[in-house]
Amino acid sequence: MTPRASEIRITRHNGGAPLIAPNENGWESGVTFNAAVAHLPRTSQNGAIIERLLDAAGRPEAAQDLVAVLYRARPRSDPGYLMTRSYVGLALFNTSLELIHRFPRPLLSPEAGKTDPDYLGVEDPRITRIGDRFVMVYCGCGEDRGTWRATLCTAESPDLLQWNKTGPIDLSYTGLAESGAFDQSYFDNLGSIRADNGHVNNKDGVLFPLQPDGWHYLLHRPMVGDISTWAIHLARSRSLAGPWQDLGPIMRAAPNPGWADAWIGAGAVPLDLGGGRYLEIYHSGHRAADGSSRLYTLGAAVFNLNRLDPANPRAIVESRLDNFMVPQTPLEIDGPFPDSVGNVVFTCGAYERNGEIVILYGGGDTFILAASVGKAQLLEAMQPVSAAAPL
Repeated sequence: MTPRASEIRITRHNGGAPLIAPNENGWESGVTFNAAVAHLPRTSQNGAIIERLLDAAGRPEAAQDLVAVLYRARPRSDPGYLMTRSYVGLALFNTSLELIHRFPRPLLSPEAGKTDPDYLGVEDPRITRIGDRFVMVYCGCGEDRGTWRATLCTAESPDLLQWNKTGPIDLSYTGLAESGAFDQSYFDNLGSIRADNGHVNNKDGVLFPLQPDGWHYLLHRPMVGDISTWAIHLARSRSLAGPWQDLGPIMRAAPNPGWADAWIGAGAVPLDLGGGRYLEIYHSGHRAADGSSRLYTLGAAVFNLNRLDPANPRAIVESRLDNFMVPQTPLEIDGPFPDSVGNVVFTCGAYERNGEIVILYGGGDTFILAASVGKAQLLEAMQPVSAAAPL
């Protein structure tokens, strides 16, 4: 019998306690959450990178294999800005997810210029390995005449330590700008913040590994129109530098009883299943009718790039399973600090090890936690999606 989402066995690591929590280090004193992850088994390709990371940490003897966690952090207060700005930090773990070293300085920081796309923060990093470099896609949080704007940006590194920002993704949209302005109710729980309606705000950019036919594929989520119509889109390009062509939406959130609105966004970098098939762990957001109560859950989908039809991009969705992981522990349900959002599990990174999918996720938008789910059980529970099915 195929297991239901509620029957999926989730193992929370570290006894459910945080792998990373806010500390008194200014830039990460408020919240630490939404982490990218690079799993580095000791291979000929990874050996020099592991040595460089451990040397920088002052722990050359620490581990054979490494799990590098690049996480988003915000300070407790940030006077003079529209919101507390986001930074990206780095912590190293062994494969038992025991901390080896947490670096005291951020890897990436907001830029100082008010016109810079990440003036207000470097948000929600995802990291994909492309050849001999790591490519980070992040949300550049900017400001336009007192309004918030979100732009997908990239940065590159040879070793996960030294990063070069490469700027906004050159992404063209067809018809999106005319289909409706940003749904300002997205900020119902965040006070007076409002978004720039003249800009296609875009978040949750996730880059696939380079495909054998030379195409790069990108998941992204333009925030145009009513919040419940927001969808994961697929774009492609022959070059990381672009231009990128948006092929259109591939997935929307499934309605959830008891919640007035539901939306969706990509989460972890797709995990290679072989033969052009990928496992994607994504998030669904939900909002109650009162506007302030939120719920974020994790789902899973199999994307089959062999089914890609540029005129019908949703055909790549082979199967999906919504809400297999929901907030359950106090660290996931509660929002203890001003920048916390309670009732949240949200991932930017996962990896496979010993038949398990290990998911790094933000709990309550405050802590970095980890959980595992059996790969075979998760795939068995997936529900097939017809290539002709509507969104």
